[in-house]
Amino acid sequence: MAAKVRLDRRTSWRSRRWLLSAGVLLAITIALFVLFPGRRLGLAFTLATGIGTPSLQAEIDALETKAIRRSAFSVEEKAFLSDLYRTLATGARLTIIVRQTANLMDHYLDGSGAEYRLDPEIFTGNAKVSQQMSLLRARATATACGRGFQLSSGRFHMPDSSKIDSVFGLYYGTLSLVGVPATGGACRLRWRAEVPWNWPSYPSLKQKYGNFHAESFPLPNLKSLVFGMHESLFIDNGLGEYLVHLGLAQPFLAFAEWDD
Repeated sequence: MAAKVRLDRRTSWRSRRWLLSAGVLLAITIALFVLFPGRRLGLAFTLATGIGTPSLQAEIDALETKAIRRSAFSVEEKAFLSDLYRTLATGARLTIIVRQTANLMDHYLDGSGAEYRLDPEIFTGNAKVSQQMSLLRARATATACGRGFQLSSGRFHMPDSSKIDSVFGLYYGTLSLVGVPATGGACRLRWRAEVPWNWPSYPSLKQKYGNFHAESFPLPNLKSLVFGMHESLFIDNGLGEYLVHLGLAQPFLAFAEWDD
């Protein structure tokens, strides 16, 4: 009798565990369909796993050729590009470490052109920006606060591997420092970093590098992590800029402000 009770308990526990697993799998499936509606689910699968990359790469390459020629895109091609870049943004957000880049991409695709405020961490956690901050801070110590002062770094390339989010989200920008007189003769330092989110065009890339595809970067996936970066999907920065000409995006100014 006791053995039968134990057997019934084990069977009951296995049933509950199976139902729990099925429930979790169903919840994940529903979440994926919500996050990646329509064709975006298939794109997300390829971008994450690398399975189907050759076919997707060929489709992107064909559109890049049309963009270089400044050709008109069909309604279907525009819809594909919108799905592709929205999928990239959603996927980036799910990784957490490039969440601000995801927000920037979504804002670009929303097409308002309004300024976008970033969390300062994408700048303050960046070694390249920190170096510029040190240079401006050194110049500030030689400047009496008095009525206040304003210094600028000039334009420089901000992405740095010390902050992964910056590698994907930042480009050329400027850093400025304003000294504001405070009580007791102190000087409050106020920082502002600005990055115009204006992608390089194919003509500008050709002029700068002599190659339309000079800024074509790999998007890693599971296969590329196992077999090498050649398994990645490659997308030109120039194609991202052409979204503006297709009415699918709008450049804007990204910035952050913080006190020291």
